[in-house]
Amino acid sequence: MKMIYKIPVLGVTIFLLLVSSCTGDFEEMNVNPNAATVVPATNVFGEALISTAGILFGERLAVYYAGTWAGHTSAIGAGDYEYRVDINNGQWRSMYNSMTYFVDVARIAEEEDNTNLQAAALTMKAYVAHKATDMWGKIPYSEAFQLEDQILYPKYDTEAEVYDAILAELKMAADMFQSGQGELGEGDFLYGGNVDNWQKLCNSVRLRVATRLSSADEAKASAVFNEILGNPSAYPVLTMNEENAYLQFPGIAPDQELWYERMGADDGNKTDQYRTNSTLIDILEDNNDPRLSVYADENKYGEYNGYKFGPDQISDTLNNGNNVSHIGDRFGNDPAGFSPFMNAAEVYFLKAEAYQRGLATGGDAQMEYQMGVTLSLEENGITAPEIDAYLMEPEVAWNEGERTNLEKVYTQKWISLFKQSVEAWAEARRTDVPLMTGVETNYAGSHNRPPFRMAYADEEKTLNTNFPVDVVEQDIFWGTQLWWDKRTGVK
Repeated sequence: MKMIYKIPVLGVTIFLLLVSSCTGDFEEMNVNPNAATVVPATNVFGEALISTAGILFGERLAVYYAGTWAGHTSAIGAGDYEYRVDINNGQWRSMYNSMTYFVDVARIAEEEDNTNLQAAALTMKAYVAHKATDMWGKIPYSEAFQLEDQILYPKYDTEAEVYDAILAELKMAADMFQSGQGELGEGDFLYGGNVDNWQKLCNSVRLRVATRLSSADEAKASAVFNEILGNPSAYPVLTMNEENAYLQFPGIAPDQELWYERMGADDGNKTDQYRTNSTLIDILEDNNDPRLSVYADENKYGEYNGYKFGPDQISDTLNNGNNVSHIGDRFGNDPAGFSPFMNAAEVYFLKAEAYQRGLATGGDAQMEYQMGVTLSLEENGITAPEIDAYLMEPEVAWNEGERTNLEKVYTQKWISLFKQSVEAWAEARRTDVPLMTGVETNYAGSHNRPPFRMAYADEEKTLNTNFPVDVVEQDIFWGTQLWWDKRTGVK
């Protein structure tokens, strides 16, 4: 039976976690017993997880920005890539706030001799850093989080340097988990204290990072794959949906799932402007994908239709509110829904790509691919007969149809990443699958792909004297491609 660990009611519980559990000996801890200054690591860990979910899976970044650029979602009537200084500053700041929390967790956990929690914190710090460098490119990392050492203006590390640091931290965490000690405590809102699942998540994130790295440094990526896949007892990975790293919400206001808070409609009468993207809907329809009715609703006329970007998007009558499908209830209309940090289906696709490309040896790419498809369908409530039929679709079946097997792996992983918008956007930039040439009308004259990166925070450009002068930003979001984005002919 799948165990679901839900966030406690945050308004009360976070306060209790951060304060009441620290009051064993006020005289030793604080001069003022009503102003606690010592907090157990698990309490900070819980706040860090919630903070991370808020930025990475909230509606602004996951639906409006990265969701659009990934080809999953859209905003009718506001389809341009809106840039606002306060929002952009806030997104940068929130990413660093989350990483700072995890740095603090690791430090306190080390003081508590809790190596399991220390490893989980390292895993999540690297997880967020991976997202940050894939959103912006160069970022402060090696000198970040060092105010105690009087580093007020941390230098910017190259993308390659950040990747090296991330993989080193994940390797450290993975090795710590093998002989770790200590409980994760009440703040573990992802796995409810299950250290085995955290160990699997850590190694799965390593595979994710190595896959993106493979486009820039194939040999280094291959070494990571072979270390993990060649020693599954030491480096286990996610293998089933029961191990998915999904943060579940209580479903009671004010602690409701993030997309529901924006677009939820208890009476079923959805009216929000956030909808599905034509790239997603077209691919699902073309392959008779049974996830279509889960990912999207029928429009007012009983059809599935996604918002189509391009020079004529404003005048396109199919792009109006009656014609564009809303996001399905599982993802956008469940107050007790989830924020997906990572799922097992993706891990199978990572392995399938590695075996198909020769990045790792000793595995069966077809088997891994089919398992990934199966797990994604199963978690969306698709029945076994439907799964069998779908796996026989020409452009889904291995060695059938016009698409290469590797293109099928990329496509199915992209579909399975729905609601993991930042990750899906990164994969679309790395693989150019699916091919997205429809660019928002305001930029269609000068660009033939969605944005390459996020715009740097204005406050960072202004305040950090080490902001790199060689950074190129064009039309705010494009500029130069990231180091692993080897596509040609894109602009």
